[in-house]
Amino acid sequence: MITVGEPLYLEPLFSDKKDKYRCKVFDVKEDHLYIDYPSNEKTNRTEYFFDGTQFKASFVDKERNVYTFRTELLGRKIENIPVLMITSPKEEEIHKIQRREFVRVETMIDTSVVNQNDAYPPFNSVILDLSAGGMLLSLPVVHSVKSEDQLNCLVVFPMQSGEKLYLDLDCTVLRVFDGAGGRQKASLQFGEIAQRDRQHIIRFCFEQQLLMKKKESVSL
Repeated sequence: MITVGEPLYLEPLFSDKKDKYRCKVFDVKEDHLYIDYPSNEKTNRTEYFFDGTQFKASFVDKERNVYTFRTELLGRKIENIPVLMITSPKEEEIHKIQRREFVRVETMIDTSVVNQNDAYPPFNSVILDLSAGGMLLSLPVVHSVKSEDQLNCLVVFPMQSGEKLYLDLDCTVLRVFDGAGGRQKASLQFGEIAQRDRQHIIRFCFEQQLLMKKKESVSL
C-alpha cells in the first residue's frame, strides 16, 4: 500500500510539541521503510530525532483516502542520500480515516477571488463550508460569477497551532444558487492540488471537526 515516493506526514507521539513533519518514502522493505530526513511543516527546517522515537504517520493514497499508522525510528543509513529507517506497518495496523470527499465542515474564513480569464474584477468573499474537494462561497450582492467559471482563490487557513497557511487554489464553479438574505452562493470544485496542500486542507477540516465536538460536549 505504501509506495516509493509517497509523501508521509509524521507526528511525534510523546512530545509537548504539536508540530507535524513531512518526508518522502525512499525505499520499501518487508519490515521497515526508508524515508528522507523529515522537515517541520511550519519552519521547513530539517528535524533530527533519537532512535526509538515513536510517531503517528499518515498518508493519502491515489483514491484520496487518508490512512494512519504508528511507527518507530530504528536508525540511520546512507543510500544515495542520508535516510532514516522506520518500522513498516502490517496491513492490519494501517487504519483508514475517511474519504476526503466526505470531510466537509462549516467555517467562516476569508478568501480573495480572481477570475482566471479576467472576465470581471477580483473580489473578496467568505467560505461557508469546506472540504478537501471544494468549498462554498458567499457571493457579493452584485457579481458576475456563473457556472464553469475558472477562479483562483487565495485562502488563509488559521490553524490551531497558531500558524496561518496561505494556499493559492484553482477552482471551477459548479453552480450558482440563491442563499439566505438575498445573497447568492457558489459551489466550487478544486482543480489540481499539490498533495501537501491537500493534506493542509484535510488537517484544517479535522481540526474544525474536533473544535465542534468540544463545543457540543461543553453545551451538553
